[in-house]
Amino acid sequence: MNIYSRATNLFGKYVNPESPIFKKLKNNLKKAKIKTPVEAYGSLVFFVAFGSAIVSVLFLLFLSLLTVGINLSAILMNIFVAIFVGILCGMFTYFYPSFIISEKKGKIENSLAFVSIYMSTLTKSGFQPQNIFKMLSKFEDYPAASNEARKINHEVNKLGMDLRTSLENAIQRSPSPDWTEFLSGIKNSIETGGNLDKYLEEKSKGYTKGYKRKLESFGKTLTLLMNLYITVIIVGTIFFIIVSSLMGAVGGIPVGTIKLFHYITVFGGLPLVTAILITLVKSASPWSE
Repeated sequence: MNIYSRATNLFGKYVNPESPIFKKLKNNLKKAKIKTPVEAYGSLVFFVAFGSAIVSVLFLLFLSLLTVGINLSAILMNIFVAIFVGILCGMFTYFYPSFIISEKKGKIENSLAFVSIYMSTLTKSGFQPQNIFKMLSKFEDYPAASNEARKINHEVNKLGMDLRTSLENAIQRSPSPDWTEFLSGIKNSIETGGNLDKYLEEKSKGYTKGYKRKLESFGKTLTLLMNLYITVIIVGTIFFIIVSSLMGAVGGIPVGTIKLFHYITVFGGLPLVTAILITLVKSASPWSE
């Protein structure tokens, strides 16, 4: 029995696929290409939330036993923290497909400047639109756009679908508004007999200017985040440890309680904030491809 089956047996009755929250989840699973029924994935969300809360409360009770001993205030605090951890883990599991969609969106949009230049060059060389996507599917430098082109090429050259229908399908499953607009322009040019060469040339110029602006913006964002990390996180953590230690010395706060907060801050809070910062930098990077 895998984890989805176990989760469905325990929490499947609480998952209503017709509710708005799970309808949205179903749509995100489809776009993220996670081939798991919404009932099973929704049950997994509950399973992760409850499981992480139980593990957290047991771990915190064990840690309290070693430091401050077991008392009512410690038990209540541990339960509160465990509930928070469970909700956090459940929310992460629920939004995980959205993270995948956002990642794909960023990769496609970061590669559009180069993909449009490549397609414009192929058009000027006399390639037909269906062959352009065939060539683009082999453009492995930008796998996100290449995968989208590979699906179009498969539908057209393997399944015999006409290019306009295949482009319409690609537009429906697109995770990126910019990629949707780009494909819509190609589709309209084919349908109306417009100048595809001119369209791709103009789009490549626009995407190139946009990419330059992204690079400039990313440089400013990176500088801000680094200054924030050093000033608030590193210095703030040291300041908290010093102040809390002084409070313990003059304020009568039990040493065990102070140690517990220090452990949570250093071994839990600091790595968590660092991981969040790394994720933010990676997601904002124009080189995420």
